[in-house]
Amino acid sequence: MAMTYTSLTAAKGTPSALASWVNYTKLDVGTIVDEAQALLYGEAHLRCREMLSSTVFTVPAGNSYIALPSGFLDPIGRVQLVSVNSWAIHKDSNFVQEARQYTENSGSLGADPFTTALNSATVSVNLPSHNLTQDSVFSTAGAVAFNGVTIAGTFPINGITDANNFTIDISGLGTLPSAAGTGGGSSVTYIADQLTTGSAAYFGIWDELLRFDVAFDQTSLCRMQFYKSLPLLSSTNLTNFLTNRYPQVMRVACMAAAADFMKDDTEYQKQFTRLSAMTQAISVENDMQYRGMEHMTDTP
Repeated sequence: MAMTYTSLTAAKGTPSALASWVNYTKLDVGTIVDEAQALLYGEAHLRCREMLSSTVFTVPAGNSYIALPSGFLDPIGRVQLVSVNSWAIHKDSNFVQEARQYTENSGSLGADPFTTALNSATVSVNLPSHNLTQDSVFSTAGAVAFNGVTIAGTFPINGITDANNFTIDISGLGTLPSAAGTGGGSSVTYIADQLTTGSAAYFGIWDELLRFDVAFDQTSLCRMQFYKSLPLLSSTNLTNFLTNRYPQVMRVACMAAAADFMKDDTEYQKQFTRLSAMTQAISVENDMQYRGMEHMTDTP
């Protein structure tokens, strides 16, 4: 019998059943199959051609980050900035944050400048011709309480609505608005540290976001290659590339997860060592990143 989700989770004695491999019937087999796949994508670091993907996205002018695509595991190489015929290089998050530059301005807001939504940490701010950008820092003082919150403190700007309005994240207050509406009073002052605009040179990943070193000075089309995890095996997804192309790897991953379930540390370490060696060999042989590639010599 070919390996499928149904056979993996079948009763002991069924060909390719997990319970037969480990000779133990009291297994939470559905959970173990899920954990085996998570182990492959995570600690065992399986990367192969079936997991190669790419995405095309648009970063609006004034924005500095986008959400990671579904199933994202690792970026591959640079982000291509198609609109400006340039590239952004992947750096660690601390490097990207230190590369950012800010300019400061201050002033007063108009009457009742804040608009809340019920139980939402995102609050709209009205400031005519603000010229601010996403990931800028916005500090306020002098606001009065309304809709259950007092919007005073320092908040990140998480969105640019238009030339006169933007949104901030007030999660740091620890309290969410109890109603929707405008308020804040007529004596609100602010200090804004604006993330500078330009063409991105670097990107990093934190808070499940792809973040750039600048806010984009124009709306830009971008492309990125990445490794992604594929939909897990389930009763409605009986086979995938693991069962079809790498059944031996899936079997060892399930045995490692089962040993962990049974709290057998010795067996877990043995199976995980085997699994790591197998995934490393697959990544070298079959990730399609380097095999057959023509390498060029860079000229300074």
